[in-house]
Amino acid sequence: MAFLSIAAENWVLGFFAALFLLVTSYLAIYWKTCKAYAKRYMHNKNGYDYKSIFKHYLSHVNSIQDKRSLYRTILQVVCEAISASSASLLLNDNGEFTIKESVGSKPISFQVGNVKGFLDWLTVYGHPVSRYQLVNRKEFAKAKGDGLQFCVQFHAECSVPLFVSGRLIGVINIGTRTTGELFDGATRELLDILGGQVAVAIHNASLYEDMVRRNVKLQEVSRLRSQLLSNVSHEFRTPLNSIIGLSDVMADGSDGPITAEQREHLQMISSSSKRLLETVSAMVDLAKLEANHLSLNVKRVNISKLVSKVAEGITPNKDTSLKLSISQESPQIYGDEDWLNKLFAHVLSNAVKYTPSGEIIIDAERSGEMLKIGVHDTGIGIDDEKKEKIFESFTQASEGATRNYEGAGVGLAISKKVVELHGGRIWLTSTPGKGSHFFFTLPLKPTSLKSVELK
Repeated sequence: MAFLSIAAENWVLGFFAALFLLVTSYLAIYWKTCKAYAKRYMHNKNGYDYKSIFKHYLSHVNSIQDKRSLYRTILQVVCEAISASSASLLLNDNGEFTIKESVGSKPISFQVGNVKGFLDWLTVYGHPVSRYQLVNRKEFAKAKGDGLQFCVQFHAECSVPLFVSGRLIGVINIGTRTTGELFDGATRELLDILGGQVAVAIHNASLYEDMVRRNVKLQEVSRLRSQLLSNVSHEFRTPLNSIIGLSDVMADGSDGPITAEQREHLQMISSSSKRLLETVSAMVDLAKLEANHLSLNVKRVNISKLVSKVAEGITPNKDTSLKLSISQESPQIYGDEDWLNKLFAHVLSNAVKYTPSGEIIIDAERSGEMLKIGVHDTGIGIDDEKKEKIFESFTQASEGATRNYEGAGVGLAISKKVVELHGGRIWLTSTPGKGSHFFFTLPLKPTSLKSVELK
């Protein structure tokens, strides 16, 4: 009996010894995984603190507009979120993937060589993939060769694809984690979500940079155009003034007697030259306004007298009447009288040009701290699709080589810029075949004239 008791005790001891060895062997084999889960359990039983991570991400990334600084910040934030030692950003640059930024360590190569097949596979797979998965999971067998070569080339323990509208724009390659943890499901899920945010940030930064670059080009083109207009226009003025002066002298008979036919021809030369000079002067004005280097000589202006003076110099068609409905008691406005003269001259000339018969009425009424002036005609009217374009430079209601009305199409563009320069706005309503109603506002009080009246 004593023998059986000793044997039973030895069997129990042997069983527990074997069980202990089995458990310790299992722990030794899966030590990293157990350590990772134990640490995560101790720090946060629910996994990653998404709220803190994304708050940190947004506070660092949203305010950055320079792409190079943005790239580095993104990699630093991602590394901090998962305790990674290094990372690099691979982006599609005009069809070729190249490294744009790296932190912690530099990749062996900065361009994708013969492992583009892995990027094609990653595009289809659509989620972060780790080196551990490529080595140990059967479902990644097809991508294993190119994938491992890619990981070696870019020091990647995990690759995070970046998509915009289903298109692969880049990959974040992340190195080993300082904690020794694997890129488990929870970590890959976090990286997947971060990847979506990063892709949007990079895409928006690219759009912003493109917009700034194009805006700079447009400003340069506009500056060159204004400079060209100004230079060419000034070169035209001197000979045109000479032509007008000499033709008028000859038409008056100062250089000797001329026939009636010759006088008619000289008057035609003078009239055409004056019209061309007006166009040249308008282009000079437009160039000045577009250059935006004007300082207005603001003073109080009697609107009734100003409009009456301008109207005297405008001759309507023989079947068109021009009526002024602005009384002497109308409140005075504040502005640059020279530019206001040009404003009314262009608006009234435009109304006369497109009103072959009927009437043109100019009226005014107070509107808050502005005076609203209306120019109403019974002319040809303007189609709806042309109402916005009518205030653009070199645009007319009727366009093309066969248009019925003369002019360079700068009068209303000048008018709009002069009105806005005075802090007002200009608009119109129109019915084709029945006429147009142009309205614009001018200030009743002296201001710095820096802001434009809102609609």
